Amino acid sequence: MIPAICVVGRKNSGKTMLIERLLPELLARGRKVATVKHDAHDFEIDQPGKDTWRHRQAGSTTTVISSSSKMALVRLTDSDSPLDDLLRMVDRSYDLVLVEGLRRSACPKILVHRPETGEPPDVLGDIWAVVGDKMPDIDGNPPCIPLEDIGMLADLIEERLLGGPVQTPAWNLPALLAEAGRHHGHLCPGQVLGVRMAILGCERLGIYEPKSSKRLITFVETDRCGTDAVQTVTGCTLGKRTLKFVDYGKLAATFIDTETGRAVRIAAKESARDAALRFLPNEPNAHEAQLHAYKALPDEDLFSVQDVRVELAEAELPGRPRGRTVCAECGEGVNNGRELSVAGRTLCRACAGGPYYDEVEATVGVQEYQDGTP
Repeated sequence: MIPAICVVGRKNSGKTMLIERLLPELLARGRKVATVKHDAHDFEIDQPGKDTWRHRQAGSTTTVISSSSKMALVRLTDSDSPLDDLLRMVDRSYDLVLVEGLRRSACPKILVHRPETGEPPDVLGDIWAVVGDKMPDIDGNPPCIPLEDIGMLADLIEERLLGGPVQTPAWNLPALLAEAGRHHGHLCPGQVLGVRMAILGCERLGIYEPKSSKRLITFVETDRCGTDAVQTVTGCTLGKRTLKFVDYGKLAATFIDTETGRAVRIAAKESARDAALRFLPNEPNAHEAQLHAYKALPDEDLFSVQDVRVELAEAELPGRPRGRTVCAECGEGVNNGRELSVAGRTLCRACAGGPYYDEVEATVGVQEYQDGTP
C-alpha cells in the first residue's frame, strides 16, 4: 500500500492551505505525490445535461470520462469508501498520498489547529505534528510547526514515513559532456554551459532521468551551441514536440514539469566569462579558460534561476496532432491550429503573411544554344 498521511482539523482551520504549501515542497524534493479529498457532504462532479450525467441518468453506476490530458471515474456508492480502497486506486508509482480529512482512519495525522475555530476534533490514530500558532492540549505532545515552516513538516514526513530524503543519483558530467560534443561536433564553452544548465533545471524539478520520464518540456532561447547540449541531457526534441524554440538570442532555457506544472527558467550570467578568467588567471586563451572553468565553477557563478509559470495550450503538448486543416490557397495541410482566418478563408501562415522562402520558377521547354538553334 502507498504510504499516506491525513491532514485533519476543524472546518476553516486551513487544511487545504496546508496541502497547497506542502505538496510543492515535497514535489521539489523529488517526491511523486497524489492527494485524496474526503467530503463530509455529498458532491456533484457531473453537470446536468452533459453526456456523463445522461449516462448516469440512464442507469450507469460507474462512468469513466477521459481526454488526452486527464481522466475521471464516477462510481455511485451507498456509504463512505474505506481509505484503503481509495489508496488502491492510486498508481503504485507514487511515493505518498496526502489525504484531506478522514480523521478516524488508521493513518498518521497532521492536525491543523487555529484557536478561533474551536477545540481540535476527536482524532483516531497517531498525531505526528500540529500545524498552527498555538499548541492544543493533546496527549503525547506532538511537535507544533508554524505554517510558514513547511520545510520542517516535509522533513518530518520524509523521515518517519518515507525513510529519509530522496537519494538523488549523481550526474555523470564527463559522460554527458562527451555525448554533447559528439552530438554537436565539438565541445565548446557554450556546450558546457548548456549541459550544466539542463542538469540544474532537471534537479530543480526533481527529474533525474529526463530522457525516460516523459514529463519534461523545454523552451530554449537560442539556436546556438548550448541548445544542442540541452537536448543531449534532456532528450527533448522538436520531433517529439518536447523542445520549443523562441528566438531571444539568449543562452537560457525554461524547463517545465508537465506532471506538476512547475517551471524554472535558467539563464547564463553575463558575468560568467569574467568568473572563468578569475578562476584560471594564468590561462592566456579566454576560450580555454571558459571551457575548463565552466566545468568546475559553482552554479551560482554561472546561472540566474527563476521559478516561472508557462501556460501551455493544448496544441503545444506532445502527442498526435490535435487538429488538421487544409490551406485554401496552396492546398497544403496544417496541424495544431497554426492556420489563420483571413477574409473568411482558412490559410496557412505562409499564404496569409508571406513565406520565409521565395519560389524559383522552373525552366520549361528546350534549352536553346547561344546562337539560337535548338
